[in-house]
Amino acid sequence: MDFKKKTKSIFYGMEFTHGIRRALIGALMVVYLISLGFNLLWVTTMIAVAGIIGLFFEFPTGAIADHNSRKKSLVISFFLFFISFLGIFIFTNFWLISIFAVLAEIAWTFSSGANMAWAIDNLNYSKSKSKLVSFISRKYFFEKGGYIVGGLVGFIVVAINFRFIWLMMSLAYLVMAFVIMKYAEEKNFNPPKIPGNYLSKSLVKMKESFAYLFHEKNKELRVLMIYGFVTSTIAISSFMVCVPLLLTQFFNLKPEYIPGIYSIMAVATLGIPFITEKLAHKKSFGASLFSLYFFLFLSIVIFAISNSLILAVIVFAFFNLSKTSIDVIEDSAVHHKFSSKIRASLGSLNSLLWGIENALGIFLAGISIGLFGITNTIYGSAVLALITAMIYLIGLRK
Repeated sequence: MDFKKKTKSIFYGMEFTHGIRRALIGALMVVYLISLGFNLLWVTTMIAVAGIIGLFFEFPTGAIADHNSRKKSLVISFFLFFISFLGIFIFTNFWLISIFAVLAEIAWTFSSGANMAWAIDNLNYSKSKSKLVSFISRKYFFEKGGYIVGGLVGFIVVAINFRFIWLMMSLAYLVMAFVIMKYAEEKNFNPPKIPGNYLSKSLVKMKESFAYLFHEKNKELRVLMIYGFVTSTIAISSFMVCVPLLLTQFFNLKPEYIPGIYSIMAVATLGIPFITEKLAHKKSFGASLFSLYFFLFLSIVIFAISNSLILAVIVFAFFNLSKTSIDVIEDSAVHHKFSSKIRASLGSLNSLLWGIENALGIFLAGISIGLFGITNTIYGSAVLALITAMIYLIGLRK
C-alpha cells in the first residue's frame, strides 16, 4: 500500500473508532449514569466539569504534536481512551467514574488538532480547497460508519448488559492504538527546534495561535472559531442532552433502543458528506453555513412540538442531515485558513473554544431542564441555531 493510501486508511480508521464512541456517548452516557441512580444535574455538571478540566491540556498536548510528533500524540490519545472506558466499565461509584470521564477528555486533547494535522500535512492538502473538502467529506463518511456500527452493537450489548458497552469501547481504542503505533508514518512535517520544556513550548504555540487568529487578515477565521462557534456549539450540545431524555421520558422508549435510533440516523446521513462536497464546490462557505443552520433551526423547532415518536425520529434524522453537512463545511473552512506550521496548535485552540461552549451547553441544559422543562430547553437551542445562521450570513459575506 502506498504512503497516501496508508495515511488515509489509518486516519479513516481513527474516525471510524471515534464515530463508535460518539454514537454511544451521545446516546447512552447520560441515560446510563441516571440508571445508576445519579441525579440529572449532577450528571450534566460532571460531564461539563470533565470537559472544562480537559481544556487545560489542549495547548500542552498541541505543543507535543507540533514540537515533537503527531503520531506519538495519537498513540497516547488512543491508549488513554482505552484506560478511561475500561475504568467506566469496572466502577459504578460516581466519583471514580468522574475521574475516568476526565481522563477521556484528556485523551481527546491528544487527538484534537493532531489527527487532522497529521493527515493533512502528510497528504499535503491544506492549500487545495477541492482536495481538502473531498478528504474531510470522506472523514465524516467513515465517522458515520462508526456511528452505524456503534449504534447496532450498542442495541445488542445494552439489551444484554448496559455496562459492557464501555468494555467494548475500551477494546476498540486499544486495537486502534496498536495500529497507529505500528503502521502510521509522518512526512511533510518538520517540527521547529524551540528550547524549553513542553509547558514553555505550549505557551509559545498558544501565543502564536492567538496572534494568528486575531490577525487583521483572518476575520473569516474569527467568525468561524469565535462568533458563530459560541451560539452553534451551545445550541447543539444542549439539544443533544435533551434528545435521549425526551425519547425515554416523554415517549417511554427503552434505553437499548436509543443507540439503534442513532445508528439509523447514521445510515440516513451516510451519503451526506459527498452531497455536501458538491455543495461546497458550488457555493461559498458562508452561504452554505447560513442555509444549513437555518434548516437546523427548523428541525429543532419541529422536534420540540412533535407529538408522536415516529415524527420525532424523522425530524431528528433531518437534524442529523444538517449537522453532518455543517461538520464537513466548518472543518473544511477552518483548515483552509490554518497555517501548516501551527496546524495542530490551531486545532487545539479550535477544540479549546469548542470544549468551553460544549461544557457550557451541557451545564446550562441541566439547569434549564430543571427550571423550564425539556421542551422549552429545546426551543432555546433552536433560537441559538437561528442566531448562528445570521452570524454566518453577515460575517462570511464577501
